[in-house]
This record gives sequence, structure tokens and C-alpha cells, in this order.
Amino acid sequence: MPVTKKTFFVQFSHFFTGQAAGMLLGLITFPVLTRLLSIEQYGMLGFVTNTIGVAIVFSKAGLSDGIIRFHDEYIISEDRKQVFSSTVFIVGLLLSICVCLLFLVLLPFLLNWLHIKEQFYPCFYIMALCLLIRPVSNIFMNLLRVHGKTIAYNTLNLTNNVVSTVLGLLLLIFVVKKLYGYFIGVTVAEWFVFSLLIYWFFQHYRVSLSSVSGKLAGQLMSFGLPLLATELAYMLLTYADRYMILFYHGEKELGIYSVGYNLAMYVAQIVTFSLSYAIIPLYVKIYTEKGRQETAKFLSDCLYYLLILVIPVCFGYAAVNKELFVILASDKYIAAAAFSPVIAVATIIFGMNSLLNAGLYLHKKSWTILLIISIGVVLNILCNFLLLPKFHVMGASLATLLACVATSVLTVLFSFRYLAIQIKKDVIYHVLLSTVMYYCVMYISTGTVALDLILKVLSGAVIISLGVFLKEKALLNQLRTRFFHR
Repeated sequence: MPVTKKTFFVQFSHFFTGQAAGMLLGLITFPVLTRLLSIEQYGMLGFVTNTIGVAIVFSKAGLSDGIIRFHDEYIISEDRKQVFSSTVFIVGLLLSICVCLLFLVLLPFLLNWLHIKEQFYPCFYIMALCLLIRPVSNIFMNLLRVHGKTIAYNTLNLTNNVVSTVLGLLLLIFVVKKLYGYFIGVTVAEWFVFSLLIYWFFQHYRVSLSSVSGKLAGQLMSFGLPLLATELAYMLLTYADRYMILFYHGEKELGIYSVGYNLAMYVAQIVTFSLSYAIIPLYVKIYTEKGRQETAKFLSDCLYYLLILVIPVCFGYAAVNKELFVILASDKYIAAAAFSPVIAVATIIFGMNSLLNAGLYLHKKSWTILLIISIGVVLNILCNFLLLPKFHVMGASLATLLACVATSVLTVLFSFRYLAIQIKKDVIYHVLLSTVMYYCVMYISTGTVALDLILKVLSGAVIISLGVFLKEKALLNQLRTRFFHR
């Protein structure tokens, strides 16, 4: 097997392992929160977080996205370095303060328009303290990246997640005993990590108000605005339905949808996150060194092996998700099992765009990528208007699926003009194999939920493994070489 494919497998497995470790914390807290909180509270937990996330995208204004691109041009002398550090810090801080104030002004109108209960108001105001510092923290984190401090970068991310989760749960359970107690813990963790970052920043950079450059700020934001717009469009595609569910059906259905969506995302993002981080640097390098034909061949092989992985994941999740919801979330969320597989399929399809849009990415068609995602956002909102009132959360799930499929179809139509990726016919075999697996494990029933889940997972894994290795002799030989003949 060529070195490029081997490199893909190795790097994908590294990111897959790292992402799985990060998801482990979420899976541990998932059953805790679903049992501690009412359905309405769990829905608002995600809603508050998503709302602050959208506000943070605006407060960045593209500034932090340009840091990696422009940093090296401004460290050739101490004076230019001070201009750079002063500009990103002071302008970033001013943007955060302005957006935070605007958020506080608009918040009462949002709360009233969506008919949010007063008991949840403190959650939004507490999280505004995160909005005040998160964009500046993003600046510091990107500076860590350009310095190659990947261990520090990942350690701080993990520290933030662990401290916010542990402290939030402690305050929720033992001290405050209301939902906003959890957000107090999140906010304290954010400020703790921010204090570490700001200490590091001033150990390596000097800041002076007189050194702030409006020209540099404009360059940074101009470079980052397309990336900002794409990020915002992605967030709207992911979260717009939450606002519409809350408007049409209230906090309880939002809670059901949030649980079903979150569990599907845990499953799907392990694969899609790993793909996006592993594949892009590799195909850029191959394209630069070997050209278009070799890149297309590499991507075709990667797409095929990726489909071998994700097709059984989709069928397998549909087969076991009822047991998963009972064990991880409790019986009160069993209704989420009906639509959660739809979300999982939609998320995986959308996540594969990082591979399918290689032609657009290599030819720097970032505005085309933005246009495609924007079309997906509009379609998602329109479909929710049509489906959500009558079909409730299933309608929202179908709207998400339609929007994600549409973005992938448009990505193929536009991107394959520049770099066509072959979709091998052997994929049909793996669809049939996964279908057989699905119907085999669905008949497993012992009367014990936990035992059913274990038997279904083990049986499904055996069927898929035997079927894949029977078909993919080259893959089996590669694994033998890798693990037994080093």
C-alpha cells in the first residue's frame, strides 16, 4: 500500500483516538446530566451554550482567524512584534466588550420573543461573562498554535473541560441546586484558563496602546471574514432548529431534541472530526508534490475506506440506539430514539464534505464553500417552517438531513469540476452487509437492556468484521503487516 494511504490511516487513527478521549468526558457527564435535570432544563442547557457560541463568533469578527496567517510577518523585529501583539490584544478585547454589551441589550428581547421562563434568565447573564473573555482566549490559543505549543494547547482545552464539568456539577448538585449553578462552574473554569493564558501572553509579548495598528486590524479581519462567515453559517445550520423548536413547541420538546441530537453527535463527530483534521494537510501536500491525478486517486481510496467505516456505524447506531438512550439517558428520553439515527446520518454526510470539497479547497474557492453552506442554512430553515409545526422534532431531524444532503450534493457538483473523486461501486456491498447486520442484531432480545446492548454490539462487530475482511483482502494484509510484522 502506498505511503500516502498508510499516512492517512496512521494520522486518522491518532485524531480518532484523541477525539474519542475528548468525547469520553462528554459521555460520562451525559447520563449524569440527563438524570439530574428535567427535560426542560436539559434543553435549556444546550440552548444557552449554543446562543453564547453564536455570539462568540460575532465577537471574534475574524480577528483571531488571521493570527496564524500574519504572525510570522510581524515577528522579524521587536517593534513589529509589539504592533502585532498590541493590535490583536486591545482590538480583540474591545470587540469582546462591545459584543458583550450588545448581547446584554438584546437579550431581554430574545427571552421575551421565545417565551423563555424566568427561572432560566440567570443562565444567560452568567454566561455573558464567558462572552467577555472567550474571543480573547481564542487569540491566545492561536498564538500557542503558531508557537508550536500543541501540548499546552491541548492541556488547556482539557483543563477547561474537566474543571468546568466537575465544578459545574458540584455547584449544581450540592450548592446552588439550580441550572444556573452549572453555568457558574463553566464561567469560573473559563476565567481560570483565561488567567493562565494571559500570564503566558505577557511573558512573551509586550502591549502598548500607541502600538495598535488600524491597518493591521483591518488586514486580520478582512482575511478572517470569509472564515468567520463560514463558521457562522455552519453554526446556523447546526443550531437554527433549536430556536424554532423552542418557539413552536417549548422547552420540553427542545430537551428531547437536544438529547437525541447530542448522542448522535457524539457518535458522528468521532469520525468526522478525525477526518477533517487528518485529511486536509495530506491531500494539500500530495497535490503540491504529485499533482491532480495522484491526489484524486488518494482521495478516492480514502473515501472508500471511510465509507467502509461510516456505513456500519449508521446502521449499527440505528440498531442499538434505543438501548443506548435507556442506559445513558433514562426512559424519559426514549422518544429521542425515533429521530436520533436521522441526525447521525445527517451529521456524518455533512462531515464528509471536508473530503468531498477538496477541489474547491485546493483552488481556493472559499466563497463557493460559504455559498453552499448558506444554501444549506436557508433550506434547513424553510424545511423546518414546513415540517416542524406538524411533525415536531422528527420534522426538525428530517429538515437537518435534507439540508446536509443538499450541501453534499452541491459540494460534489461544484468541487468535482476541479477534482473528481471516484465513488467505487463496491460501496454497494458494504451497504448490503450493514443491512444484513442490522436485521440480525435487531432480533436479539433477552429481556435485559444492558445485555441486549452488549450482545448487539458484539454480534454486529463480528458480522461487519468478517464481511469486510472477506471482501477487503488488501486491507487485511495491511493490518497484518502493521501489527504483526514490524
